[in-house]
Amino acid sequence: MDKEDITLIEQAKRNPEAYEALYKKYAQRLFNYFWYRVGHQKEVAEDLLQETFMKAYQNSSKFYLRSYSYYSYLLTIAHNILVNYYRKPQSMSLESVGDVPDEVTVDQEIDRQRNAELLWRAIQQLPESEKDILLLRYQQELPIKDIARIVGKSENAVKLVLSRSRKKLIKHPYLKDLVRFGEYQKKYTKPRFLSRKN
Repeated sequence: MDKEDITLIEQAKRNPEAYEALYKKYAQRLFNYFWYRVGHQKEVAEDLLQETFMKAYQNSSKFYLRSYSYYSYLLTIAHNILVNYYRKPQSMSLESVGDVPDEVTVDQEIDRQRNAELLWRAIQQLPESEKDILLLRYQQELPIKDIARIVGKSENAVKLVLSRSRKKLIKHPYLKDLVRFGEYQKKYTKPRFLSRKN
């Protein structure tokens, strides 16, 4: 685990206000994790982000050092929150289905732009569990063992899902373009768990 994270976690156990440093460090990455998976709905992504940090904060006194990163720990919480979110009945607007964010295509060559749009649309058509694993691997660049722990599957099961997903996307040889692909830069918002105390 990152030495800086160890220090920040220990400080947060003694002083809840110190947890904001961990929030600042990982909020943008976790926001984009949700943003991709909820059809680029900023408000929903923000709510899920806040819920993730609330759960991590509530359990910070019970947190113990592990062999994996604090970010992986947060992603595990985020994944579980996302699964619960999708279990609830959803109302979805027709506009959000298949949207390609403007950030994806800005300043790219015409061919690359077209291929990026086609790849993005194809990924959006994958089942949620496949899309999640695919984005964790190619966008977040996480190792298979971390993905397996996050989604609660064996490493072989993750490899199988990735293989099947790649076969479904065989017409789109641009999976490497998913790395930091069209992330949404959100404005900083204070963690809600700290706002409630003030």
